[in-house]
Amino acid sequence: MFESRFNFTVEDNIAGTIYTTRKKNKKLAIILYLLLALCIIFSIVTLILDVLAGESFAFDIFLILLAVGIGVFFCFSPKMWKKSAIKSYEEFIAPNNYCVVIFDEDSCKVSFYKDQEEVSKMVLDLNNITAGFEDQERLVVVFDKTQFAVVKKDGLKGDIQALKDLIEKHLDNNETITYMTKI
Repeated sequence: MFESRFNFTVEDNIAGTIYTTRKKNKKLAIILYLLLALCIIFSIVTLILDVLAGESFAFDIFLILLAVGIGVFFCFSPKMWKKSAIKSYEEFIAPNNYCVVIFDEDSCKVSFYKDQEEVSKMVLDLNNITAGFEDQERLVVVFDKTQFAVVKKDGLKGDIQALKDLIEKHLDNNETITYMTKI
């Protein structure tokens, strides 16, 4: 059994939210970037053909600008995820004093406490782990591609490598924990 008690900060919520959202939208991002690149190439080719033929090319320029706008919007979406994580933290988590995350052989229990009293609890099945992320301060474990649990390394009771081995054992897609230093 592994236990981590710590003050859940806004940075923890941002790290979990951004990593979970990136992981969930990875395939969508690849498809979107490929479609945008093809759309821009096609629009430029038709723009050149319309200019050479002496036809109106206003619609071609509109398509290029639309594709570039969608690409820019998608590139800046992590900033929106960050704002959403901050808002969610301020509304739901900030009033709580600390968080306790307990991993045992088949579940992960995440509890938030305020004034020594439990105010919320979530029990997650380890068989639903879909990804893991580690940075210098924390370990983020993603469940069902939508929920996450944060484990602060400095508040962990137990061996961090044994916890990572337990998590990797339960990953449902044969991935390994991603090691990053910055989100």
